[in-house]
Amino acid sequence: MLKIKFALIMFALIIFVSLIVIPVTQAGNTLYFGVIPLESQDIMFKKFIPLAKYLEKELGMGVELVIGKDYQDTMDAIGGNKIQMAYLTPTTYPKSKKQNPDSDIRSLVRFQSKGHGTYRSCIIVPIDGDAEGVADLKGKKFAFGSKNSTSSHLMPRSILAAKGIQFKDIQAEYLGSHSNVAAAVSAEQFAGGGVKESVAEKFAADEEVRILVKSAPIPEFPICINKHVSSELETKIVAAFKKLNTGSDDAKTVMTAINKKYTGVEDATDEDYDVIRTMILNLYGEAFYNK
Repeated sequence: MLKIKFALIMFALIIFVSLIVIPVTQAGNTLYFGVIPLESQDIMFKKFIPLAKYLEKELGMGVELVIGKDYQDTMDAIGGNKIQMAYLTPTTYPKSKKQNPDSDIRSLVRFQSKGHGTYRSCIIVPIDGDAEGVADLKGKKFAFGSKNSTSSHLMPRSILAAKGIQFKDIQAEYLGSHSNVAAAVSAEQFAGGGVKESVAEKFAADEEVRILVKSAPIPEFPICINKHVSSELETKIVAAFKKLNTGSDDAKTVMTAINKKYTGVEDATDEDYDVIRTMILNLYGEAFYNK
């Protein structure tokens, strides 16, 4: 009987020890790297495998890719320590942090697109339009690009909402591309429209539209970690990503495999994503953070 009890105690102890989370610190451990599924899991795996192999070499440890089944799956994974690092969207980063307050999820770095780690959204109006401020667009025809676009839909809607103009207060149409929106506003088919900064400035330089307002800088997708990554490994991860700024052919291969527009890496602070939190609050309220 004593032998049975002893065996049961030892079995329980083994189970308990196996549940203790060992910080990912040294060679021999595996860093589980999650990726938000912007496309199919197969495509995302192919895009990120060069980065995973690069990190294995730089960190001296295994790096295993975990492509989420959906956005929530990746957020749950970093919150539950099934993964310790993740490539998240600008909206899923603050959402995962809010949903998992005990996991200390934080942004480390982000990729630069064509040399910039942020971009802006603009509201444009016809060059001879009578709108002097955002409030003047209430009740008017307003053009958006794609429903899934941050800079030609979500951010312009947030700017309007901040001035008390809800979606029902405008005559909205979706025109697909940023250039379609700018051309339609230029032709005075709409009183205003939402586009990314580069398109707004191009049309403004040609005196076809006027930029009414620009958003705060919108940050690119962050690389995030949770509390189970040691400070020593965190330093190595940041250094590995920053090393991609050397401009070598290998670095370019790693970055462009993910996104052909990626050209470098820069720091990403939590405060950088406050503009996204404001956008979320303006459009959806706190309910956005629910699972």
